[in-house]
Amino acid sequence: MTGTARTARWIAIAAFLIYAATGGGRIVGSDEVTMLELSRALMRGGVAVPEGATLAGRDGRFYTKNSALQAVVALPLVAIGDGAAQLAGLPPARRELAARCVASLLNALIAALLLAAFYVAARRFGIRAPAALAGVALLGFTTPLWVYAKSFMAEPLQALGVLLALAGASFADEPRWRRAGGVGVFLAVGAKLSMLPFALVALLPLRAQAPQRWLPFAIGLGSALLAHLGYNVARFGTPLETGYGAQASFAAYTTPLWVGVYGLLLSSGKGVMWFAPALWLLPGAWRKLHRPHDEARHEPSRFQRALRGLARFLPRGWRPSESEVVVEHRFDDLRRAAPAIAGMAAMALLLYGTFEHWAGDGSFGPRYLVPLLPVAFLLVAFGLQHPSRARRRAAQWLALAGLLVQLGGVGIHFGAQMRSAGDYPYRLALSDPRFMSDAHFNPRFSPILGHWRLLIANASAEARGDAPRLELSAAAPAAIDSSAAAPPGRLGVSAVDQAQLLRALDFWWTYAAYAGLPRLPLQAVALLLLAFGLAAALRARVAARREA
Repeated sequence: MTGTARTARWIAIAAFLIYAATGGGRIVGSDEVTMLELSRALMRGGVAVPEGATLAGRDGRFYTKNSALQAVVALPLVAIGDGAAQLAGLPPARRELAARCVASLLNALIAALLLAAFYVAARRFGIRAPAALAGVALLGFTTPLWVYAKSFMAEPLQALGVLLALAGASFADEPRWRRAGGVGVFLAVGAKLSMLPFALVALLPLRAQAPQRWLPFAIGLGSALLAHLGYNVARFGTPLETGYGAQASFAAYTTPLWVGVYGLLLSSGKGVMWFAPALWLLPGAWRKLHRPHDEARHEPSRFQRALRGLARFLPRGWRPSESEVVVEHRFDDLRRAAPAIAGMAAMALLLYGTFEHWAGDGSFGPRYLVPLLPVAFLLVAFGLQHPSRARRRAAQWLALAGLLVQLGGVGIHFGAQMRSAGDYPYRLALSDPRFMSDAHFNPRFSPILGHWRLLIANASAEARGDAPRLELSAAAPAAIDSSAAAPPGRLGVSAVDQAQLLRALDFWWTYAAYAGLPRLPLQAVALLLLAFGLAAALRARVAARREA
């Protein structure tokens, strides 16, 4: 095992344990529950699901409009969760809760693998180990990826696919990277058909490669498209019906571009620059990558090298900056990938910025931009190499800001925040230009602040011993649905319990305690997971230092 692979392994272990410790253990959104039911339907050999966030097919049964790949990937966890809950002999309500808790670990696994893949790709692009590891920490814990690792949504899977597609295309002269790139294209497009243009742009580095090296990417793309066609036939009897209706046509692109671009980038409610503050480092990283000469300003003389050797014995604050004399690697591969990264960002702003539902509401932060965060953070990680004191300090403050933003989203479910703010049930039609305008554009009503208000209030109540208590009926798993009312065919909770959940902290061990399980053992398990995760993170840091 190479040093990079060893570090990546520890990164994956650390990330999964931390994500598991802070997970919500719940599958509650309409699309999430429907995706879970699709996994269960696939285990029975079908694709029809109970009525909910669904469409009626020609046969009168109900189908989800979402792609099936997420449900396919989730099959092992869903089978384990359902089987274990059944064998445990739990009452129906607790049985469903336990099964969902196991299945909800899916995105923790995917996000952990994503961070490991990010590190390997960053190192292959020539980024030094400390900067690559810093990029992992920023991506994993100062962006909405952490919040989506708690969900059952498809964004982490899409993000993994886009990253692998770009890296595979950039290093297509190596067979293993070609295979990884083909898998990435399949994952990105298979998880959501609207990722097709982004996957194609991610393959731009292939233009310098011989056509015979394109085969794995073509196989991945063709397999994903064929899977979509077959899935459409299974649901609606025709290969071209996706279930998205008007949303898949130009009629859905009615938002003025400047409104959507501002909303996605800088708005107080959905701006990615506030939900992932480390992206403010991108302009400097881009300039650094495209300097006429990527070497340092001057080579150190023999005398300077001798002084630098002696300087190692000085107190840290007295040592000269290494960035003045360190010769950087050349980053031709990253330069070739940079236009693809910029192209995907521009395409996202154009497509989603004009989409009528540009905000992707019923989610935390700019949902539609989450799949592009890993490729953008490749440039952020590059910019962290040999930083000046000012850049290092800026990165530290931005990391702290991003961590605080995510802690609010991790501690409070976005559905609870929307309900407490009065944003759900929706007051206006989704197509109304003023739909959730205060939450989107008025800093006073920013969800970032809303999450923290609830987090402080709910944590304070917990500290006083005033925690919620759930009286689960025989057929009522806990649910906070921020996007639609619970359909008749889906298990829900009483109105009293739903009100109680507005005072909840969004962790599996708190939900279990609210339902009557012993609090201290649950907290002990969560603390152990967190401690082991932090220990694995330290091992990753040691392994990265050995690479340097």
